[in-house]
Amino acid sequence: MKNTIIKTLLVLFVAVGLTACFDDYLEPIPETQISELSVFDTRDRVVAQVNGIYASFKSGQYLGGRYQVYNSIRGDHFLNLQTNGVTGYQTWQNLVFPSTGEVVNLWAQIYAAVNRVNMFLEGMEENQDFMFQNNIITPAEYNQFYGEALALRGMAYHHLIQLYARPYNQDPSDWGAILRITAQRSSADNDMPRSTLTETYAQILDDLTTAEGLLPAVSGNNNDERVTRVHKSTVIAFKTRVYLHMSQYGNVISEANKIVSASAPFTAPTGVAYALHPDFEEIFTQYTTSESIFSIPMTPTELPGTQNFLAHYFSDAPVGGLEYPINQDSHVWTSQAFPANDARRLLVQQRTFQGVDHLFIDKYQTPGQLDWAPVIRYAEVILNLAEAEALANNSVTSRALALLNAVFLRSNPGADPIAITNVNEFVQRVHLEREMEFMAEGIHNMDTQRTLSDHRAKEGVSAVGPGATQYVWPISQNELNTNSLVQPNH
Repeated sequence: MKNTIIKTLLVLFVAVGLTACFDDYLEPIPETQISELSVFDTRDRVVAQVNGIYASFKSGQYLGGRYQVYNSIRGDHFLNLQTNGVTGYQTWQNLVFPSTGEVVNLWAQIYAAVNRVNMFLEGMEENQDFMFQNNIITPAEYNQFYGEALALRGMAYHHLIQLYARPYNQDPSDWGAILRITAQRSSADNDMPRSTLTETYAQILDDLTTAEGLLPAVSGNNNDERVTRVHKSTVIAFKTRVYLHMSQYGNVISEANKIVSASAPFTAPTGVAYALHPDFEEIFTQYTTSESIFSIPMTPTELPGTQNFLAHYFSDAPVGGLEYPINQDSHVWTSQAFPANDARRLLVQQRTFQGVDHLFIDKYQTPGQLDWAPVIRYAEVILNLAEAEALANNSVTSRALALLNAVFLRSNPGADPIAITNVNEFVQRVHLEREMEFMAEGIHNMDTQRTLSDHRAKEGVSAVGPGATQYVWPISQNELNTNSLVQPNH
């Protein structure tokens, strides 16, 4: 190394104000400039770059709120009261276009986050010898930081294709993501075709599996860092989601078994001491319970921004914006499977709006945009495993039934346990449990599309089936404008 200071590339966004509420990022592949602010010549500067990667994922336009919103408001779980195009009305209508704000903005933010990862990974590789020779970071720290970045990139690509690509289970040879795995330093790098879903999932799993091998095996009780930073157990949990989307049930079981015990009460035998938290409401007010796996934290100096935070969409005033009340005529809310005193049905606020009584989900209760945004929690891993156990064995095993009951009875401690012997009925019941359990957490769209189900009809909006153009989002108009090789959705 001739230089001890290696310049890295910082992303500059071209921002255009589409409304007075927020600015939309319009450059799908942003131009960059040389900067000496982020370098590899001190440990603090390396750590600052890692923190910068998390900050790009924390954006209110992405995991700070909007991503969970978009995946929650499709289908029939919620009504819309404000008809505000800025806050997802077109997504709720299943009527988005390449130029729609959320389509453009989310695409740009995910790829900005990926590019930040790629620049960091290349800088780490280029400066590895220098950093070791000068005792800037240890080999263990190198592996940890590198693994965190890889894991986040794998997550980002999985997040992207849940909205912008057709489901893997529909046709694995269909188009997936544009797999940008090297740093883009100018718009000259824009032209790149999409990979297939098979290739995209292979890259996602390669990133996650490599990260799992690099990351430390953290153990003990949960705390702030273990919920807000990626470690080995985080990656394992996310892999259960990825494999479930691919219908690779044996792999779901293999991964889940690393962090779920063989029998009830289900807890993690290794790694972080995960377990279902006994009080459902506390999961959303005490952000580091045993159930929390990965969440996006908020502080008074780091907020998701007006009309980005989850409470604005789903909570009653004054914390929320009266945007999306629960659709009390929805498939899950009218189901007879959940008692009236189910803890999840009770976690609501009632409000009369324009003469009509509405219920708002009360998961996000903290004033000042300070609710942590959930990405994945232990209940999902348990239900992933329950579904996989039944489908892999073509039988409702005792373990599968116990896993489902662990989640159901946590919110219904006085209810009779679920007793289902038919595999198809059992899987449908798991899906229904997921709908009730994860309302407003960004899971619903993913489950709908991995099972090739309809986005159900709701007030004034028709159902959208897996053969329809509007079943998935189109590619961002700005990507279409600047990338001559990108294939549009059909």
